[in-house]
Amino acid sequence: MTTMGPRTKCRTRDDSGAAKKIRARAFLSLLAVLLAGCASAGGSENPFSERQSQIRLHVLNLNWADARLYVHRSSQRVPLGTVAGKGEETFTLDWPMSYPLRVEFDLLAGGRCTTRELSVDPGDVIDLQIPSTIRGGVC
Repeated sequence: MTTMGPRTKCRTRDDSGAAKKIRARAFLSLLAVLLAGCASAGGSENPFSERQSQIRLHVLNLNWADARLYVHRSSQRVPLGTVAGKGEETFTLDWPMSYPLRVEFDLLAGGRCTTRELSVDPGDVIDLQIPSTIRGGVC
């Protein structure tokens, strides 16, 4: 006598209408997500192509006297602004490319000094302090 094992079903690919609808919906959903991503990215600018063209100078005046500031770039001496005694200011300058920079502090009560030359690139933020005593020359 022969004994038969449990009956097993062999599964084949179900090509019925329901399975086709599920695959079609999944495909359309994926396509919609991809197209939405492409559409939103198409209108915006490339963040890597944007280039900073300014620098910021944050100046803290430790002296009691007000100070006028001048920026030395190449052969130019450009007035920047004034920082009150024991005050602070932030200045924004157009700076399209890398230049060396020096800043001159001219105290209204007398005394003047200039920073050492700094290598400055667009997008840099520079913190400067006006010393409490200025003896002239390089600060």
